[in-house]
Amino acid sequence: MRLVFARNRLIAYAVAAVLAAAAAFVPTPYSLMLPGQAVDLNSVVSVQGHAAPQGSLYLTDVRFAPRATSAQLLGKVIPGVQIVRTQDYVPQNTTAVEYDGVQREAMSESQSIAAFVAERAAGFRVPVPQSRVLVILFSRSSLAKAVLRPLDMIVSINGHPIASNVDVERLLSHVKPGSDVRIAVFRRGEERALTVPTIAYKTRTALGAYLTTIYERPQLPVAVSFHLLNVEGSSAGLMFALQIYRTLRPLHSSTDLRVAGTGTIAYDGSVGPIEGARQKVAAAKAAGATLFLVPKENYDEIAGTSGIRIVPITNFTQALHALSHHDAVRENSNASTRSHHHVRNDLHIADVVAPNADVGTHLQSHGY
Repeated sequence: MRLVFARNRLIAYAVAAVLAAAAAFVPTPYSLMLPGQAVDLNSVVSVQGHAAPQGSLYLTDVRFAPRATSAQLLGKVIPGVQIVRTQDYVPQNTTAVEYDGVQREAMSESQSIAAFVAERAAGFRVPVPQSRVLVILFSRSSLAKAVLRPLDMIVSINGHPIASNVDVERLLSHVKPGSDVRIAVFRRGEERALTVPTIAYKTRTALGAYLTTIYERPQLPVAVSFHLLNVEGSSAGLMFALQIYRTLRPLHSSTDLRVAGTGTIAYDGSVGPIEGARQKVAAAKAAGATLFLVPKENYDEIAGTSGIRIVPITNFTQALHALSHHDAVRENSNASTRSHHHVRNDLHIADVVAPNADVGTHLQSHGY
């Protein structure tokens, strides 16, 4: 009897072990967001007729492991890894191919906008292209999907005209989550007035819809090309714009300049929030960056990061100032170091040749 009981218990343990092992590899409703790479934009952005500038600016990205298994979730102990709900990042009823297509289009759009913003800031005349905002996909938690349709063109929200995704986000920031908004859309050749419910998404109000702003290609005075593989989305827009600008209008960058950052960019130069700030700053640190530019909305997520200076940004002008100031501080610091070494040598000589010299005046004259 005891032998039979022991055998049954052994079988039960074996079955439990098999089930546990199988469960470890069954996809869960969660995904992993991991640190990606920091890419030197000198190897990515080419501006016709201009050489790559000194120093390095880096775009940063994240790696996304959708529908992670239990075994993968246990690996969350790796620094910089974050567990997120898959439905908050991957649209409902969307294939991986469709989602990648949306992300590639977002990357292409961000490159066009970056070139427009940079060339205008550099003093070139670039006309503003016409635009329209289209509904593409819906998140699983969206309530708007009962009213809006894919390919609806958004004309206005609460009577305010819409020209870009940024306009949508800006207007919804004044709306209480869960309340309705009046949206005029253009659908199948006619304009319709709709009442659309909103939802709470993290700390802001959203429609729960994936939108894209389609612009006519800007007519750029200076041609810009991009050479980038395996990176998608719009979060590199700010860094693209800074790289193009400093190629057109070189800053006094030292060869050891290492600045990374992230942020979407709009035609008006405003910088928008991104996902994965913690993972991106980890990639920046791994690349040796000393300054990280981040959208103001994401600043609190990484404000306490050690070993790198974090600067919150709201627009391109502010980012350019932060980059220029950081570069100037580094140059002054290097100049002070060189002057410091030079003064010490002079002081040594002065002490030998003229030991009664006024050392204080000697040091002051060298800007010590």
